[in-house]
Amino acid sequence: MTSNPQRRQPFDDAELRHLLPPVGAPSVPSVRQRQIEEFLMSEITRTPRAAAPVRPPARSRRRLLIAVPATLAAFALATTVAVLTPDRQDAAPALSGRVAAPVVAVPAGSVTGLAGAADRLAQAAQATPDLVLRPGQYVYIESTVSYLAGAVDFSAGTSKVWVDKPHQRQVWHSADGRTGWLTEEGKTPEGGKALGTDIGAHLNAPSYDYLRTLPTDPQELLRKIYAETKGAGHGPDQEAFVTIGDLIREQAVPGKLAAALYQAAARIPGVVLLDSATDAAGRTGIAIARTDTTGGTRDEIIFDRTSYALLGERRVQVTEAEGIKPGTVIANTAVLKRAAADTPAIRPGTAQA
Repeated sequence: MTSNPQRRQPFDDAELRHLLPPVGAPSVPSVRQRQIEEFLMSEITRTPRAAAPVRPPARSRRRLLIAVPATLAAFALATTVAVLTPDRQDAAPALSGRVAAPVVAVPAGSVTGLAGAADRLAQAAQATPDLVLRPGQYVYIESTVSYLAGAVDFSAGTSKVWVDKPHQRQVWHSADGRTGWLTEEGKTPEGGKALGTDIGAHLNAPSYDYLRTLPTDPQELLRKIYAETKGAGHGPDQEAFVTIGDLIREQAVPGKLAAALYQAAARIPGVVLLDSATDAAGRTGIAIARTDTTGGTRDEIIFDRTSYALLGERRVQVTEAEGIKPGTVIANTAVLKRAAADTPAIRPGTAQA
């Protein structure tokens, strides 16, 4: 999901009707149909960088954390979403593995200690050397990820969801964000696929170059985020927090900007400090988090409790929605490596033939 100024025009009514069940097909409950329509619109309007997680970006972006109600929230988090039609019943993705969704405790968190923790995160970020690209290089991010994935069968009015086993994801982004490469187990062809967009970088789909244009004063940065995401997402505070996740995800954020982002996050109403959260690699740390009361989920940004380095992100269901129990982890990531790469699709440090 991207901020409003960057949205593409959605399908018109006639085009959307072709995507919905034909007259005479099994009826779909109105709530479910609305969720399906909202999910399709989010898929149509997001940028190529917004996948995921899922945003989450995929937001797919790639956005890790796309806000869509109930079960379709899980679909939006997925790196692969299959739309099943009467002539395409085999469209569910061939995945490397599925596992039971982990269920964790959901403590309320507290604002006590939040400001101090944000200050320590900021100090650690500024003390960490920045990743600097030479002309022509790419930002390389290697992660372990796991998402709730799903498929929609319009003819039957049903949907299926499952949890991918934790798997490796590698992405290369050019400095301007317009080209890149992605390899992800079970999600991309063998060897990976090219990434590309003609849309310029922005808050919800940043690039290496774009991040270096942002203000590093926390209050000024927060004002910019609120102004440029006005009307998007599930309210201004939730969208501001999710946007901060978009800015740090799969990128090389300068230390001064990272410091400002963490301090800005702590100033958003509803943000709390969690004493414990676990990333997709099994590393446990502290987290700054905010609950989306509309979607019934909580977004968590996880940090090492000693070094305060960014570990990853997690999204947890906090209220039951269409069979998804409270405490269900519906998205989880862990950053394993961040480096400069000379060539897309070639892992840094790998000898080229």
